Amino acid sequence: MTRSGIARLALCGALLLSACNRAPSVATNTNAPCLQAQTPEAAVTLLVDALRSDALETIPCRSVPPAMQDKLEQAWREDRSRWPLAELPLSTKLPVVLTALNGTGAETKLRLAFDRQFGGQTAQLQSAARGLGLFAVRYIQKESSYQPDQRAHYANLIVALSDWSSRAPLGDRTLGHQAITLLVEGAKTSSIHDDAGLHAAGMRGSLRGLTPLYRNAKQALALYGLSLDDVLSSVQARLKDQDGDHARVHVRYLVHGEAVESDIAVERRDGHWYLAGMLADAEVALAVPAAPAAPPAPPR
Repeated sequence: MTRSGIARLALCGALLLSACNRAPSVATNTNAPCLQAQTPEAAVTLLVDALRSDALETIPCRSVPPAMQDKLEQAWREDRSRWPLAELPLSTKLPVVLTALNGTGAETKLRLAFDRQFGGQTAQLQSAARGLGLFAVRYIQKESSYQPDQRAHYANLIVALSDWSSRAPLGDRTLGHQAITLLVEGAKTSSIHDDAGLHAAGMRGSLRGLTPLYRNAKQALALYGLSLDDVLSSVQARLKDQDGDHARVHVRYLVHGEAVESDIAVERRDGHWYLAGMLADAEVALAVPAAPAAPPAPPR
């Protein structure tokens, strides 16, 4: 695997955190109730609870009205959508990561690659993390697709993650091998091993099937001193303002001891509250037209 491929595996878990302003990526608990928010604050906390309780499969029903859920399932099976996975950074790389983690001899190959490229280079990796953090903040501040509150949130989050990564033992061989073992075991235990698996399982099935990988990714991050469960447990949400069916919720949480704050837009539909960004992205996914049917083969 290339250096960039290993880097994707190492960064994938940390980058999950940057979805907190949009869609959480969760593992699944099939007994988790599919709740819908009765208040603006609950639109945030229900999704946070799903993350914390490993309830990935409940994300669609907590994020969009019932009428949209089956349409999104159909769009997934027609390969017009990968919502809500598409909310995650590097989501398009997920099939590549799954294939690498499930390959023959994956653990041995990834360990050797880690030792060759990163082993014993903690100082260099920490320095690179600081540089990447500065670059990412500048990019976010100039990226026109983000709203002002999103820019502020992502910039603060990146600073906190950069602070953590600039101190974490990123080049420690023992920890690196343990993290690789966790990721490979999680991937092999998951029922989704590649892009074909995502297609066949559908939206809900894919979210359910990725459970073990998500759970093990959390454990791998914790090895380096970043507990996603601690981050989620620290989330505080309070209503900032409301105008009819639109409101803003102020969210504060801690990443490695650093406070990250943001105002998140929420919207009420059919009596329940949802994250406005999630709704908008789901609608964009549903608007993608189906691919035209392939023409029949010419007669011989």
